[in-house]
Amino acid sequence: MIPTPPDRFDEWLRLPLAQESEDPRFDVRRACPEDFERIYDTVDAAFGKKRPRALYDWLYRRNPQGLARCWIVVEQASGDLLKTGAGFPWPIWRGDEPLMGSLSGDAATLPQWQRRGLSSIRRTVRRSHPWSREMCSISGPNEGSRAVIAKAGDSDDLLGALPGGVVVFRAKPLLERVGLPASLSSAIGSATDGLLASWQHWARRRTRDLDGRVEEIARFTVDFDEVTSRCMSWPLYWCPHNAAFLNWRYLDHPVESFVALAWVEDERPVGYAVLRLAGEDATLSEFAIPVSPRPRALGLLFEVLRVAQEAGATNVSFFASPSWRHWGLFRRAGFLPYRTRNHVEAGCVRFEPEIHDLRNWQILPGDRDFR
Repeated sequence: MIPTPPDRFDEWLRLPLAQESEDPRFDVRRACPEDFERIYDTVDAAFGKKRPRALYDWLYRRNPQGLARCWIVVEQASGDLLKTGAGFPWPIWRGDEPLMGSLSGDAATLPQWQRRGLSSIRRTVRRSHPWSREMCSISGPNEGSRAVIAKAGDSDDLLGALPGGVVVFRAKPLLERVGLPASLSSAIGSATDGLLASWQHWARRRTRDLDGRVEEIARFTVDFDEVTSRCMSWPLYWCPHNAAFLNWRYLDHPVESFVALAWVEDERPVGYAVLRLAGEDATLSEFAIPVSPRPRALGLLFEVLRVAQEAGATNVSFFASPSWRHWGLFRRAGFLPYRTRNHVEAGCVRFEPEIHDLRNWQILPGDRDFR
C-alpha cells in the first residue's frame, strides 16, 4: 500500500516567514480556503476564460494529498487580489523516499497588473518560507512562464520538453486538420491506415494465447498500489499514484472523460492504463505494467487503442520523460514521434543539480494535464 501523507496545510500556513513584501503597496501572503473564490476569479480574469467552479473545487479542495497552497499578492489600498500562484500537493518520491511534493499551476495576474514586477515581489516572500529548501516542485510552464523563470535567473529549473508519441487511426481527417491538401492527405492517410491495420493484426497474433484479460476499472482499490510500486518505481524522481489519488485524478474528475482498464490474471490486477477521451483526440494518461513479458504489455496497450478507436478517436497521443521504460514497446506498436510543447520545470534546492536532468525523472501525462 502506498500511503497518502497527512495534509500539512495548517502547518504551512502558520510557520513564520523570514521576509515580507519589499513594496509597501502590496501584501504578499498565503491564502486561506476562504480566499479560494477570489483566486478562481483572478485566474479566470487572467486567462480570459471562465472555468467551472466544480473543476476549481476538485483541484483546490478535494485533492487527497491536501488543500492547494496559494501565494497571493493583494493591493493594500483597495484590498484587491492582483496575483496568485498555486502549489497542489503532489506525490513525488526520490526512489523510496517520499518528498514534500508540489505541482505548480494557475500562476495568474490580473491583465492590468501584468509586467509590473509582482512576480519578483511574490517570489522573494515565497522563498522565505521554512519549507522552501525541502519543497520538490514540478510544473508545465508555457512560453510566457518560461520567459519569467529565465528572467528570474532560474533557467536551471527548465528541463526541456517531454518527447511525445502518437498513434493515428484515421490519418486523412487529421492531416486535413493540420492543413495538408486533400489529395496529399488521402495518399498519406491510406498508407498510414494500412500500416496500422497490419500492426493490429500482428498484435492480435502476439496476444491471443495470453492467460490474462482486460477489465474496465470502476474504482481503483489498494490492490493497484502494488502494481504501481512494482511497475512505476524509479531510482530517482517519480510520482507514485496510489488508489485514492487515481480515483480523484481520473474517475472523480468533474469535467473530463477517462476510461481506466486493468490487465487481470488469477483475479488480481497486474497492470492498468487510463485513457483520456476528448472527441477525436485521446491521451494515454497512465500505463503501469511490467516490461516483461512483452506480450502482456502489448495486450494492454492494444486494448487501450481499441477502446479509443471505438470511442471515435482519430488518434492517441502520449508523452513522457526520455527514460520512460515502455518507449521501445510504444515505438514498435506504431507510436510515431512528435515534438511536444509539454515543457517541464522542476526544482528542489536539496537535490540540485541532479534534479535538473530530465533523464532522472519519470513523468507521464497524468502529472501534467490536470486542467
